Amino acid sequence: MNAVITADIVNSTVLDKESFRKLISALTALFGKDNLEIYRGDSFQAFVKKADNALLDCIKSRLLAIQYSHKQRIDIRMSISIGLLNSDTGKLGSNMDELFISSGRYFDKFQNTSHKLYIVSGIKEADFTYEIMAQYLDSILERVTARQAEVVYQLLCGKTQVETARLLNKTTATISQHVKTARYDEIENILNKFDILTNQLQHG
Repeated sequence: MNAVITADIVNSTVLDKESFRKLISALTALFGKDNLEIYRGDSFQAFVKKADNALLDCIKSRLLAIQYSHKQRIDIRMSISIGLLNSDTGKLGSNMDELFISSGRYFDKFQNTSHKLYIVSGIKEADFTYEIMAQYLDSILERVTARQAEVVYQLLCGKTQVETARLLNKTTATISQHVKTARYDEIENILNKFDILTNQLQHG
């Protein structure tokens, strides 16, 4: 199973040029330059070879953006389409494979809503659960602060709390408080449930 992510950066125009460059560079490193295509400046599509990694990549992307929030909130709206790619990836933005079309189609649902995440597989029973996961995750991430986002991002990259404290020059007590307030355990739980469901689709 593969996944295609269609996204745009919310409030990107408030970022200065250097901050925007750093954010785009971090996103490119996250997905790999061959699997990410930026278009219209602050919009992008990404191809994820292993679908069970897609939600983790989306959460990391949003945390990278949230770190730049100051007076205004910076975030990323993201639509994940899960399925099998039936063609070469080629130029992502112009790929007409159903997986890319589906991701773009669901991205259009963001119009006039406060949602920032959709997950769709085209399988009704799975999509009902994916929708609950997406809404639950949205409710968590919309309250994560820039400082909490730094901490949660490092933990999702595999760092321990002690390593994160050292890296960010904070006390372990501060890191522990950020972890609790950002509801990191709940984020991990959603990721585990997503992994189980996505693997069931792949092997079902």
